[in-house]
Amino acid sequence: MQKKWISMVLILSLLFSAFAAALPAGATSFLRGDLDENGVLNALDALELVKYLAGASDWVALDLADVNGDGAITALDNLELKRHLAGAIDITETYPVPDTNVGEITIAGENIGNYTIVAANPDNANILFAAEELQKYVKEACGRTLALEQGTSHAPHQIILCENDGSRNLGDDGFSITVSGGTLTIMGGAARGAMYGVYELLEEYIGYRFLGYDDKVLYTATQVDLPNGMRDEQVPTVRYRCITIDPYANDYTYSSVIKRKLSGCTSQPSMLRPEYGYGIQRVFLNAHSLDYFIPDVEVPCLSSEDSYETCLSNMKALLDERIAAGGVVGKDITEISCAYSAEGRFCTCAECSAIYQEEGSQAGVLVPFVNRMDEALRAAYPGIRVITNAYGDVRIPPQNVVLNEEVVLLYCWNGCANHPIGSGECEEGGNSLGYSNTQEEAYYLGWTEHCSQTYIWYYPTNIYYLLCPQPNLMNLYNDFVWFMEHKAVGFYVVGTAGSSFEGLDAYLISELIWDGGMVEEEYICHMEEYLEAYYGPGWSYIYTYIEMLTQAGDEMGCVLNDYEYPFDIYSKTYFAEHFDEMIALFDAAAAACETDWERENIRRLSAHMLFLGYSATYEERYVNGTADQRAAYAEGYQAWYDMVNELGIRVTYTQTGIEKAFSLAVSPMQLVYEIDGQR
Repeated sequence: MQKKWISMVLILSLLFSAFAAALPAGATSFLRGDLDENGVLNALDALELVKYLAGASDWVALDLADVNGDGAITALDNLELKRHLAGAIDITETYPVPDTNVGEITIAGENIGNYTIVAANPDNANILFAAEELQKYVKEACGRTLALEQGTSHAPHQIILCENDGSRNLGDDGFSITVSGGTLTIMGGAARGAMYGVYELLEEYIGYRFLGYDDKVLYTATQVDLPNGMRDEQVPTVRYRCITIDPYANDYTYSSVIKRKLSGCTSQPSMLRPEYGYGIQRVFLNAHSLDYFIPDVEVPCLSSEDSYETCLSNMKALLDERIAAGGVVGKDITEISCAYSAEGRFCTCAECSAIYQEEGSQAGVLVPFVNRMDEALRAAYPGIRVITNAYGDVRIPPQNVVLNEEVVLLYCWNGCANHPIGSGECEEGGNSLGYSNTQEEAYYLGWTEHCSQTYIWYYPTNIYYLLCPQPNLMNLYNDFVWFMEHKAVGFYVVGTAGSSFEGLDAYLISELIWDGGMVEEEYICHMEEYLEAYYGPGWSYIYTYIEMLTQAGDEMGCVLNDYEYPFDIYSKTYFAEHFDEMIALFDAAAAACETDWERENIRRLSAHMLFLGYSATYEERYVNGTADQRAAYAEGYQAWYDMVNELGIRVTYTQTGIEKAFSLAVSPMQLVYEIDGQR
């Protein structure tokens, strides 16, 4: 992607100086009724307001003239200003300006309150939405309410949001932010670019951080200036950006998906709204689609002409149904899946078997079939994109056949979460189920010779044992960069959220797949910002704990990224030896908190640490411990059990809280999961 116009040095300077300084609240930059902005309310202000209401002047700053703060400029504002001048009221007390974090925002030195937002393409619902978002967050940041106009404007100072005029290669999601001659222009790709440009302006220049759900941070600053000559042009590294980890795949699509510049909506159907730019929607999900399109057979034969005709007919019927319901190809209908079942059931007829023997993979049977579907569907529905899967045995690439250039291969990665991809650190033979990055890399790189573009199906969380996060926070940067360096143009990130670092996983991945050129130092900076936002001034203690998790994982071998038992993922011995130190880190972080929200976040986070620690020390401290050790263990174990149920912490894919009654007869691992923690 094209890099931002500001350097990394300047980014870090902004993060840790202007925005990090704690300022007194209420450092606002305007006074209601002060139309000439001289800091004094007098008859000249009343005259300017009368002239505007009479049509003798065509522009005033909205929030200066809106004396009573009701969002409109009317005769009531004139009346209230006159009452103030007569001494009947004090405007500063009757209509106070709310406290804000940013004292003043200026564009080329001009106060942003004197600007009008212009949605230059009002028929584009996404641009109108972006304009409203900018208006809302500027008001929240510095107290100024900007006028919003559609089409064209005669306002003397303008922030223009517009579609790409063809002068830049912005695709659907890219944008440019420029300031020239005092005019701020956000030009975006027609689908979602202006919206993403607004969020970038809010984050990188005004000081917001949109973290997930409705959680956000706005750093304090005395002044933020967007100077003449500023230029920031960005095009995302990958096209399809879909994260289904809670809290990202939920009803808070606006907060968790849109603001994080995610474009894929396979599991976020509420994203399919024009104001959000629709997102990239797969008509049928990622696996099993051939079972749906070729029904009534146990195993579809892809060398059969009947199978081809049946599949094509049913695909067209589904697309026609969506179109008849108002769908538009290229907007809310963009992709369709044509993929084998994930169960690994394949036809064994003579023709399919011969192809399999020649190609060395079931993919050899699939690829020609998918290519025919692609050609037929694109001819009938220009703009549709066919997706097929490398899932299970189909991960083995074919020898000869090649997917059409327009077809996307969705590769379901089944590698190791404990070692960075491409590092060569995986053991011979891989994990207990035979998976390793070494084998997976060979499969994937083989496939890249037989397709032109890939999406990656990636599991960063432990789906089944939610009280055991994966030790991969330090590996995610390497993994996603590796994929993007090897033909990946999209990511389907799947996971289940418990009470540990799943939200952080989702946040960091959303940053990575927008900016594939991110350096590792910036990735760590994003992690630290997130930790500080959620866990407060003592966030560094949590960072140290993450480093300990990494070490506990490093003492084990290869780990299948979403399926291993907890003590196959982490060294039980390491947790037993360092459990007290981990508790001390969480206690220190909690002691440094400034808000109850931060303390509650740390308490929730501790659930998995205590689970693993009490499970690792059960034999030593309770079964074989001294009387004092047994008593302390029993008290801590009980307190942990009660906390999990009190907070409703998710422990499995489907279970919240612990269903079984508390018992010291078994360890927490046995109580919750009925296992010893190792296979």
